[in-house]
Amino acid sequence: MSSSGTGTASAFSSSDTAALERETETENQEVNYEQIWNENHRKVSSDWIRQNGYKRVCLQFPDDYLPHSNGISVDLKQLLAPEEVKVFILADTTYGSCCVDEIAAAHVEADSVIHFGNACRSRVFRLPVLYLYPELPLSVDNLLNQLKTLRPECGERKVCLYLDIGYHYIKSDELFTKLKEALQPKELFLNVFPATEESSTAAVDSSPELETISIFIGADNQRFANLSLNSTAPQQWYIFNGSTASLSTKNPLTAQYIRRRYFYIEKCKDAQTLGLIVATLTSEGYLDVVARLQSMAKSRGIKTQLISVGRINPAKLANFLEIDCFVLIGCPFNNMYDSKDYYKPIVSVFEAEMALNPAWHMKYPEAYVTDFKQLLPEGRSFLAFDKEAIPEQDVSLVSGKLRGAMNESLETSGDPASLALATQAKMSLMTTDTGLTFEDRTWQGLDPALGQTEPAQLKKGLSGIPIKYTHQ
Repeated sequence: MSSSGTGTASAFSSSDTAALERETETENQEVNYEQIWNENHRKVSSDWIRQNGYKRVCLQFPDDYLPHSNGISVDLKQLLAPEEVKVFILADTTYGSCCVDEIAAAHVEADSVIHFGNACRSRVFRLPVLYLYPELPLSVDNLLNQLKTLRPECGERKVCLYLDIGYHYIKSDELFTKLKEALQPKELFLNVFPATEESSTAAVDSSPELETISIFIGADNQRFANLSLNSTAPQQWYIFNGSTASLSTKNPLTAQYIRRRYFYIEKCKDAQTLGLIVATLTSEGYLDVVARLQSMAKSRGIKTQLISVGRINPAKLANFLEIDCFVLIGCPFNNMYDSKDYYKPIVSVFEAEMALNPAWHMKYPEAYVTDFKQLLPEGRSFLAFDKEAIPEQDVSLVSGKLRGAMNESLETSGDPASLALATQAKMSLMTTDTGLTFEDRTWQGLDPALGQTEPAQLKKGLSGIPIKYTHQ
């Protein structure tokens, strides 16, 4: 009995060694010091700081860059000498390493941030940011030899080729010419991903009627998933891994993946309480998305709770027992969350939009939307919300229960017999679980009892070092 209780308790809390055993965010391809900090990085960063007159600069590193962080910080200080510039190292970011951590930078009153490695490039409006990407080696000859095998498929098609962050440094004009000779497509596009302000597409006018073949130069990572899922047309994807010089096919929208996401959308429709997890404080428009989700949920009679817990994990979210489904409001790279290990499903803003907005009913999206700004009035995937279009009679595809406006009208009609209209096969009544509210909890936190206790006397505290205090 005791072992069972211990197992249940540990499922809802983190172990003592969780911080030490936590897996870090790492890329599929390891990088060395020269790839993330070379002469080009030195010149770009030092010129950027001098030209803008920054005095307090934060260097934000992902977890796998931390062994090199001190060396880069020392080298940058030497480059900026004798100018008085303070350099700070940011690690263990608040939400994700791809987002600029303005919260941590504000703690040291920084006036600028240099962001290393993976970046979602969500618009930051509090601090100026310089993005420095690694420069990974790429054999252009191996790339062209592998891509020549696709020439028969590219003849009458449009080819879109994307360079991952490790290959942005490659001269696009020379590569574009060689790719056109190797593939001989009808049309050719060459882009970098994520897109930068300076990036441009070298291609002829696009023809929407042409079939598309897309090639990603990089690893099978979160950036590829984000890019491929946002494609607006069905197409064939290929990945050329620069570290292994291998070419492979990839289809992100598998039938199993689609079934799982639509199941979560149905669970979101069934929810009586939604938890809105704010996983970004820098992405533009996140407050507008929060207000929109709250408005749509209220129109359906669904309660909402706003949550900000930093990096989420099963132990943190298990504390919110009354919440039936969570909505993750984060950057585009953070929206694709696998919630298999969680007790309640986690959906993206787009999936919550499909669940709550009747305009999406029976409408198959052209592409998955990971950037929630595209769901706002200025976005390409915006659909106006009409409260009057919410169906009065709606049945859950998961539980078979009545839900939504029809369920709410039955509960408020004042006729208890009306709740017995829907029955299951065994003639047992279908009841609605209202969930555990905060008021129903036996423990609601520490009671401060302000003004009810005598003030304690001030006493001298411990002094010295932890291994030996002065009074010992």
